[in-house]
Amino acid sequence: MKIRTLVKGSLTQLRMNIFRTGLTLLGIIFGVASVIAMVTIGEGAQKKILDNINAMGATQVQILPAKVSNAMISQIINDSKGLSIADVRVLKNVLPMENRDIAYLDKIKIKTTNWDIQISDFDAYAVSQNFVDVSDMVMVYGRNFTSRDFSANSLVGLISLEYARQIFGNPQKAVGEFFSINYKWLKIVGVFEKPFAANRGNGKRGLPVNPSEFSKSVLLPITTSREKISPLDTYAELRRILIKCQSLQETTQVKNIAEKVLQITHNARVDYKIVSPLELLEQKQSTQRILNIVLLSIASISLLVGGIGIMNIMLANVLERRSEIGLRRALGAKRRHIIIQFLFESVLVCFIGGGIGICTGLGISFAISHFTEISVYFSFQPILISFGISFFTGVLFGIMPAWKAAQLNPVEALHHE
Repeated sequence: MKIRTLVKGSLTQLRMNIFRTGLTLLGIIFGVASVIAMVTIGEGAQKKILDNINAMGATQVQILPAKVSNAMISQIINDSKGLSIADVRVLKNVLPMENRDIAYLDKIKIKTTNWDIQISDFDAYAVSQNFVDVSDMVMVYGRNFTSRDFSANSLVGLISLEYARQIFGNPQKAVGEFFSINYKWLKIVGVFEKPFAANRGNGKRGLPVNPSEFSKSVLLPITTSREKISPLDTYAELRRILIKCQSLQETTQVKNIAEKVLQITHNARVDYKIVSPLELLEQKQSTQRILNIVLLSIASISLLVGGIGIMNIMLANVLERRSEIGLRRALGAKRRHIIIQFLFESVLVCFIGGGIGICTGLGISFAISHFTEISVYFSFQPILISFGISFFTGVLFGIMPAWKAAQLNPVEALHHE
């Protein structure tokens, strides 16, 4: 049988029962739309997770102070002083040689500045000498800190690219300029940028450790800060410890070692939390798997309903077209020709529903992305999968009506007319 004849005949039959065909298509449309939405949203979420993991440092284990109330501090201060440089020294001695690249920082309380801005609009951090390298920052203009800056308590600082652009217009002009924090004047010696720092823009937060916090900030040597800018007056000496690993897989091992070390140095007081990117990735993926199962269940039910609808409409077509089937058989059509014709009609209905479902699913996905923080990622793979599902549904639920049509006795079919 010629494909053109099959297509023309099938479309004619579908148009003759347009309302019934439309109702039958709904199940396929909803099912395929659910599959498309599931895959695009799932892949978008996966991509966002990986981007956030890379943004916070794909091979970094970060140690943060846990939230401790003032009342709690008074109870545990005799056992633990919070995160400290002493913790860093112990970690360097215990961790494997390849994982001893450790940096740390503290946040500076800003009281005054010479810039004509709100103090709350930017952050200042006191950092270790290797902080820029360990945190995977990139020096865009000027230079990084030197060992002399720390030994001499030099009044120098680094400024983020985004903040330099906001203050000076041309960020390159920031190098050599002076600024004041807490009545001390410091010289800007470099401009840095955090990879993937564009994640902040809209204020959205990704992982618990947000790399965007450095998008509007200045960095100072921690020795300079302690001696001249902001003496230590808080419970915890450090706000963060960063351990750079050789690979993502090593982060779990390093985290386990760090937990054992801190349990000893903090006298079993868990006043800290350790963030491993691999564990965060697994947690996010676990949540995404649950969402995928829900969407897949909806898609399966919709496709089942759509498939049953197709089977019903095709069975109705067989009853209505007995005379046509009998005439074709009398004129020499073989059973396989009848099977092919009815199967083709079933698959065609599913393909039409699949096409509409793909457009609907993409529309839903991009609408969700536009009005929420959920990301979507488009690829041709879900489209191919959807057409494959449509074909399989058409064949599976069309085979019984096609077989019944082929088994009709030509004489009885013509007699029915």
